Amino acid sequence: MPSEFLVRIPLERIAVLIGPKGSTKKKIEELTDTKILVDSQSGDVIIIVEDEELEDPISLWKSRDMVKAIGRGFSPQKALQINISGFGFDLLQLRDFVGTSPNALREVKSRLIGKNGRTRHIIEQTAGCYLSVFGNTVGIISEQRKVQIIREGIIRLINGSKQSTVYKYLEEKMRDLKGDKDKLWVSQDKEEDLVGITDLDELERLIFEEEDQDNQD
Repeated sequence: MPSEFLVRIPLERIAVLIGPKGSTKKKIEELTDTKILVDSQSGDVIIIVEDEELEDPISLWKSRDMVKAIGRGFSPQKALQINISGFGFDLLQLRDFVGTSPNALREVKSRLIGKNGRTRHIIEQTAGCYLSVFGNTVGIISEQRKVQIIREGIIRLINGSKQSTVYKYLEEKMRDLKGDKDKLWVSQDKEEDLVGITDLDELERLIFEEEDQDNQD
């Protein structure tokens, strides 16, 4: 039984999705084992997969997200990053936060992009992500573990927080993520160090020393 998604993208992004001689569409199909049908008149994109042919069900969602990302202003090269294990895509609708007023939408997009794209660039560099402010949406491509943090930073900007405050928030959160990762590796190293110890008194002493050090930290 085939599974499918329907995605509608702006007409001006259809050519980008298809790519020169169909290369971009073909690349997404090859990466995700899906079939992509594009209606260049309506902007409808149907993503199809035969269930018995799909080794990884997540591939269907990744194909959908790559199509969405290209539709919301990302280059194909950036959109294809979604296929990397551990990466994800998120999309914020600005109307959900500021309503439909053209002036409000224009103002908030200006805040998110910054002069000459400076704000967007700093967020991308700080969080290690890609952003696209397109139409009335903001798209995020990043490691999945960072997506919610970046989303929160963008929402803070939308709601009026100063750029510098949001930069600091992202810096702290990224540092926390890096620290958690380092702690994981340190923990694994310590476990490996303890494996070879057979003297119970020595093992108990080392464990208590480790707990004391953690309490001091």
